[in-house]
Amino acid sequence: MLRSAAVIAVSALIAFTSCKGGSASGSDTPDTLCLTGQVIAQDDAFKSPYGIAASNSKIYVRNSGTSAMLIDEFDAEGNYVRSFLPQGSGEGAMPYLDALRYDELNSRLVVEAAPMYGALRVVDHLDTDKPRLNTVFTLPDRIAGSPADSVVPAHIIRLANGAIIAPNLTPAGMLAIYDNTGRFKRIVQPYPAKEKLGSDVPDYALANFFQMKGGASPDGKHFATASALGDIISFGTVEGDSVKIITNVGEPQEGIEISKEDGSFATFSYTDKLRYFFPAGITLSNKNVYAIEGGYATEFTEARKKMTEGEAAPVTRIRVYDYNGNIKRVLEINVGRCIIAVTPDDSTLYALGEDNENGYQLFKFEL
Repeated sequence: MLRSAAVIAVSALIAFTSCKGGSASGSDTPDTLCLTGQVIAQDDAFKSPYGIAASNSKIYVRNSGTSAMLIDEFDAEGNYVRSFLPQGSGEGAMPYLDALRYDELNSRLVVEAAPMYGALRVVDHLDTDKPRLNTVFTLPDRIAGSPADSVVPAHIIRLANGAIIAPNLTPAGMLAIYDNTGRFKRIVQPYPAKEKLGSDVPDYALANFFQMKGGASPDGKHFATASALGDIISFGTVEGDSVKIITNVGEPQEGIEISKEDGSFATFSYTDKLRYFFPAGITLSNKNVYAIEGGYATEFTEARKKMTEGEAAPVTRIRVYDYNGNIKRVLEINVGRCIIAVTPDDSTLYALGEDNENGYQLFKFEL
């Protein structure tokens, strides 16, 4: 397994080195801490939740685009407070949300949706009765070049020193870095070798299968991104005007078959070797990165189904990494299919689970 490290200046590249490290998906066996949570909110408190985020005192639930309001706010004990951010296409509204993160540094929520590629959009004024949607920064949609070497930012991760990290949507590479003016500097993480997918795999397939998602830590001093179908996770730390980037590269994906019809048109299919490496993305605190463990897709999906239907005891394993890419411990919580959020100070983990008997339940775990 490989861990590559790079120190990237906001204005210029400083260094790039490689060294030995652990598997991105965690083949090591760190200590496991088993936690039992307290249910603090029941099914009727929720509309159509797709994600959660947390400050040290509030919980924010991201609703699907079928809800009139895209964000519900709860206090730390699970009591409903209010809803905001209208669903729609008009001013001050969004059609839906792909992601929601708490920005402690600026006391705001970062909101993401695919139609806003390259735009950093936030909901601020959270301490007032009228939270407001704003666009605070926009990168160019595409940096000029051939399709193979152009870059298109999926979403913006802006750090405390102004550096910008952006998961990329083109064959040029998985992750790009920009300076604080929005000027593209370089690709800092290439795609995994495509030999395991077959010699005829087109470059665009890499961009389709191995997109990274992530964000900045609440204090803006770190970032992390990961790929659901690739055993690749990157960590970054602000160091003055620079950003130190460490990437863990683990096992190759072997469950995607690619073939060509008439010598050009590619078709894709999944096999029983398909694995989910980071199936629920990652959650960031100021000191750690939390990632729900995946596994072979068929087994993972079947296990979640049995938990949802009450045929198996609910359990989710969560790896906790530091920003140097080391797995510190594993948390085992008594919730099955779920989405998680962690407070910036690592004091509390929230898990929003769903099963056929209880519907949605919000669990609180003291860390």
